[in-house]
Amino acid sequence: MIGKIIKATGRTYLIPLWIAWIGLVALTGCSPSESKPLPRAEDGVLDLRDRPFEANGVLPLEGEWAFEWRGDGQDSPVRSKLEVPRTWGGAELDEGVKLSDQGRGVYKLTILHKPEKAMLAVRLPNISTSYDLYVDGERALSRGRPGAEAGEARPYQLPATVYFDGGRDRTELTLDVSNFDHRRGGIRTELIMGTAEQIQKLEFNQQAQEMIVFGCLIMIGLYHMGLYVLRRKESTNLFFALLCLFVACRMGVIGEGMFFRWLPGLTWTAGARLEYTSFALSALFGFAYYQRMYPNEIAKGWLLASRIGGAALLLASWLLPVLHVSSHIAFYQAYVLILSARTLAGLMAAWYRKREGARLALVGVAGLVATIVNDIFFYNGWWRSYDLVSFGLLFLILLNSFAISLRFSRTFVRAEQMSAELKEWNLRLEERIAERTEELRRSYAELEESKIGLERMEQSRRQLVSNISHDLRTPMTLIQGYLEALRDGVISDPKQRDSTIRSMLTKVEGLNGLIQDLFELSMLEARRAPMAYETVRLTDWLRRLTDEYEPELKEKGIEFVGYGEGEDFGRGAVRIDEHRMDRVFANLIYNAVKYTPKGGRIALSFAVDARRRTVQAKVSDTGSGIHPDDLPHIFERFYKNDKARHSSSGGSGLGLSIAKEIVEMHDGRLTAENGEKGGSVFIITLPLHAAANPEVS
Repeated sequence: MIGKIIKATGRTYLIPLWIAWIGLVALTGCSPSESKPLPRAEDGVLDLRDRPFEANGVLPLEGEWAFEWRGDGQDSPVRSKLEVPRTWGGAELDEGVKLSDQGRGVYKLTILHKPEKAMLAVRLPNISTSYDLYVDGERALSRGRPGAEAGEARPYQLPATVYFDGGRDRTELTLDVSNFDHRRGGIRTELIMGTAEQIQKLEFNQQAQEMIVFGCLIMIGLYHMGLYVLRRKESTNLFFALLCLFVACRMGVIGEGMFFRWLPGLTWTAGARLEYTSFALSALFGFAYYQRMYPNEIAKGWLLASRIGGAALLLASWLLPVLHVSSHIAFYQAYVLILSARTLAGLMAAWYRKREGARLALVGVAGLVATIVNDIFFYNGWWRSYDLVSFGLLFLILLNSFAISLRFSRTFVRAEQMSAELKEWNLRLEERIAERTEELRRSYAELEESKIGLERMEQSRRQLVSNISHDLRTPMTLIQGYLEALRDGVISDPKQRDSTIRSMLTKVEGLNGLIQDLFELSMLEARRAPMAYETVRLTDWLRRLTDEYEPELKEKGIEFVGYGEGEDFGRGAVRIDEHRMDRVFANLIYNAVKYTPKGGRIALSFAVDARRRTVQAKVSDTGSGIHPDDLPHIFERFYKNDKARHSSSGGSGLGLSIAKEIVEMHDGRLTAENGEKGGSVFIITLPLHAAANPEVS
């Protein structure tokens, strides 16, 4: 039964496509075209005497209009003919004059018709970007204020209808158009003429269509916004709501210009900026919606790039003049097309991977992208059409709604499957309880191990506190004894007093050094110590350390040698904080000096392991070595033993701990062992950073 439901659901996915197509046809008002060709204007005259409006309906005023190009007012007017509808850019007049999209032109059309008892009317579309319409020499309508130059013209766009007496047999239309604020000037869409009743019906249908679509987009947008408010985790609801609202916003400033009718104070400039803003942001939020729906098919990097592009276009829309923005509309269109193509590619991948709802989403987005391409071609003047993006979005919403319904039905099916599985699981409950009991036993054993580990850590902490207390209390007790002796006059001899004061200063300096070591060790362990890394060649580093320690150790009767091993030594380099690594070597070398008798030998060697990409630095001596029992503990804090080898700073027990932390800050490690022939060997292993020119080295 469940399989039949799924199969039937899969077969019905074509139903919304037919519904959407029928609705789109109804909304766009498609109707069968007339069998014979429509009359067209020729040489500025349109003869309609054989075509009464009552019998044949409305007629587009297409064809050759008489045209006078006045440009920007600097040149003499040029009279010719111009095809309507058509934008000015690229058009060539009879005298070889090429038109610019910015300028002023006057259209004239003489309409010959039979006298009509009813009033006649002409429906005017949005014309870029201001005009005056004269009927039989009298101004009947204005939109904005046309002018000979940019300073005189005031742009404004809004479809309008003008009515006039049809009782004459001749009507003269004069249309004075200027454009200095938009990239496309002229008449982009045809004017429609008919009886007053016919034009009113046409106007009502167009406004009703836009109001229906606009209302649907607003309601769906607010609905998804409400879903987002109720569940903030579902950001897809927010993005889909913003997609609908911004498409509706763009719809409000184009076409029938609903926003201009509702807000009389809204200027053409603000409306144009709102149009470009809505165009870019609707693409951004639509892309974000599908990226969240199919994150495995559309990477997050694309979403970040789309946000950066959308922000740039948003700033351009409100900071640049509208003429500049419209002149660079190709950037907006490229942005939208790139996001559309990436969305289609992601949905095709999702369909191939059989993601839920991907097929319907792909069909819906493909339909929306087709309307986007249609609008781009239409607004660029490459073909004659209508603004269809809002209808494409309605088509997408319909498919999206069907996908949600399909998801709900499949969820119901899965719920039934899960119910059957739960019944089966209940039969196996005892076995599962036994498994869980075993897991709890294992967890209890792990907790016991953790408890033992914590007890060991607590013991180490107490030992650490005890060592710190001892190292602080001993010098403080001596200082207190010296001070009491000075106070009681026990020490009266000036030389003895000076000696006592020097002893106290020595103890204070030792305490200060201990505190400083503790502070530095804490910073190193927390990885908060500041490091100044730089690239150092091994040859330079070895030479400097040898020059630094060889004279000093020679005076103490100890031989000090430094050498490099292997063919790759001359090209090797490391990236280190040289100051801190110098402290590590000072600690190791002075420790070696402390336990190496006169006549002994301390060696510093560097070797490069090119295969493992590491550098080994060894400090070896011929001293007493390290007792095997002490080797595992010599890097612990405050670890001291008569047989151990530790810090040279008075034996505080922190030197080797600090050295180990510094080496680990360089992604290295510090180890110790006894040499085969006696003495000790401390080994520092660091990452090999680079290879230098051996000749330069």
